[in-house]
Amino acid sequence: MSVGNVGLSSSPLPVVKMRKHCPLILAMLLAVGRPGAAAEDPPQKNDGPQPVAYAKARLLCQLANQKIDESSGLACSRRKDGVFWTHNDSGGGPRIYAFNTKGEDLGTFDVAGAKAQDWEDMASFRVGRKCYLILADVGDNAARRKSCTLYIVEEPVLFRKKPVTVRIKVAMTIQFSYEDGPHDCEAVAVDAKNRMIYLVSKVAGLTCKVYELPISKGRARGSVIARPVATLKVPVTTGMDMSADGTRCVVLTYLSAYEFTRKPGETWKDAFSRRPRTLAMPLRRQGESISYGADGKTLYLTSEKVPTPLWEIPVQEAK
Repeated sequence: MSVGNVGLSSSPLPVVKMRKHCPLILAMLLAVGRPGAAAEDPPQKNDGPQPVAYAKARLLCQLANQKIDESSGLACSRRKDGVFWTHNDSGGGPRIYAFNTKGEDLGTFDVAGAKAQDWEDMASFRVGRKCYLILADVGDNAARRKSCTLYIVEEPVLFRKKPVTVRIKVAMTIQFSYEDGPHDCEAVAVDAKNRMIYLVSKVAGLTCKVYELPISKGRARGSVIARPVATLKVPVTTGMDMSADGTRCVVLTYLSAYEFTRKPGETWKDAFSRRPRTLAMPLRRQGESISYGADGKTLYLTSEKVPTPLWEIPVQEAK
């Protein structure tokens, strides 16, 4: 792991990208389920987190910032409710964008010291009193990259009324490789409590693999190894996220999403071994991003189009 300016501590610390789906992939996706507005599988009771009943998906807004033209990753702010972060796909440059649930432009932030070969996902997390964003340069359509890169930055503070462009620094750079060879990946999430990063491979098939690697507390030399911990029966993954409390994980595909829940005292490896709950997603063009909201339940999605839509799948109100 090569480390930038500071480490994280508990105190303040190729084949062409799939723009058009081939018939095989469409057939696999349609076999899983058609897009809808609510959960396909009913919530099941267990001794883990309480099941969530989702309401119909709704389009909240379209993002005002037209420079967001291929929203490939999405993360909710850990600093302020109702604020989100995103970045563009490959070719978009090392920068992130802030916006709110009204779609208002809250600023553009260039990440100094970072490169953007193929950014595919992002996630937010908190360590102690500090809030962070992890930016995943992990796209590898041809599965040829010897190593991939994760950039961790402190979540910027939004204090100006007008949108501005600001330079921010990388707090930590993690170079890693997969234990079993190169993989394409578009899904990353963070379990902050256990200081673990999770990635899910993107495969043109009916299964994929979950990998984990640690977030170091200090400096280290060399590349970190991402090791496989589970195989999921999920096709063509495009994004993922974990709730802030570390009890829920959602894995996204082009049509549906799959939610795993973790019981008290168990590992994510154990949780990933169970059959997930299937959630139907609203129909989006090239939908590759998903995030839990600040409540750890409500789901938000964007897609790679202009103007960029922001969808919300809210928790169903009790009757």
